[in-house]
Amino acid sequence: MAKRSTLSQGINTIGHFTRNNLERMGSLIDSANAKAGKPRQYKAVNLGDEDFQQDLFREQTLKTTQQLLGSRFATYGKYAKKVVPNSLFKSVLDSSFVQVAKLAASWSQLDLPNEHRFADITALDDEERYALATDIANQNRALATLGGLTGLAGLPGLLADTLWLLLVSLRSVYQLAAVYDQPLTGKQGIKMAYELLASADLSKMQEKQALLAGIGVGKGLLDNAQSRGLHSELQNLGLKNQNVNFYAEQIDNIAGQVGFDLDQVDLTWLRRLLPVSAVAVGMHYNSRLIDEVLGVAQATFAPEPKLANRFITDDSSSEEQVKQMASDEDSNEESKSEESDSDSIQEESDTSTKNDNNDNKADDKTVDAKNKADTK
Repeated sequence: MAKRSTLSQGINTIGHFTRNNLERMGSLIDSANAKAGKPRQYKAVNLGDEDFQQDLFREQTLKTTQQLLGSRFATYGKYAKKVVPNSLFKSVLDSSFVQVAKLAASWSQLDLPNEHRFADITALDDEERYALATDIANQNRALATLGGLTGLAGLPGLLADTLWLLLVSLRSVYQLAAVYDQPLTGKQGIKMAYELLASADLSKMQEKQALLAGIGVGKGLLDNAQSRGLHSELQNLGLKNQNVNFYAEQIDNIAGQVGFDLDQVDLTWLRRLLPVSAVAVGMHYNSRLIDEVLGVAQATFAPEPKLANRFITDDSSSEEQVKQMASDEDSNEESKSEESDSDSIQEESDTSTKNDNNDNKADDKTVDAKNKADTK
């Protein structure tokens, strides 16, 4: 029993240390993103709506698998369609994404009870909930960004990075929902979680996938060129892909005109540079994509509109900009009310002036009538 207690304490200590460092890292990433871009106001999602678009994670997962398998993917798909109905294929795909959501939900429930503030979540006010949500957002921001390290693995890392980002995004949604006392549970909770992801702006994911796929293809080409020679590899690449055949021939012609032997090029430094570039690209885009998910989730689950629209950041300058936006809105409303008050006062003044004039006219008529009577 004592050994189990000691082991449990050791695990909790390691977990606490890890969470604190993830929060610090996420805060630094958030500050860097805030300085590089303008603060945004995210729109809340009406969860439970039956009509919503499909999230980009499914599309990008299929595209990444196709890029990884190459021509084999098309061959497998061709024969699979003859044996497996399209409805069954979609059912299997949906089931796979449901399992990822269940894993994310389990992960969020495993981690949240270790937060000392989460033990008495019902007693927290809005600002305290926001502080807890910010810490959790920073943890997930750091986790998503670290997923960019899979770029070291080339094209296989591209698929792993997509699934990791999906897992962390779902974990963020489940955790923020729980923090604001709106937990997502069961099949309906899974549907709502994916509905929120579909409402976030994840268009940068396509750009990221294209860049990483290009870097992966380039790394594969350089690896083969290191053993076969760059000249032979360019020829093989041109034969396999007619779209790049023209460019391969142009490179070959230019090298021949200047008397440069492509097979003698040392590609070692370039082969080392590409994986580092893939890591940098993956980490940059992941931090931006997770910001979109966190912002929409915060806007959806936070109880107060002002808290929902606040930009999740520890950067003081960005928060001042958001506060300034809010104060400008308040001042506009106040000025409008003052204008309406002044208009009403002016109307009352005009009305009273008209009444006084009417009274004066009535008095003048009375005096004239008396004078005429006296004269008679």
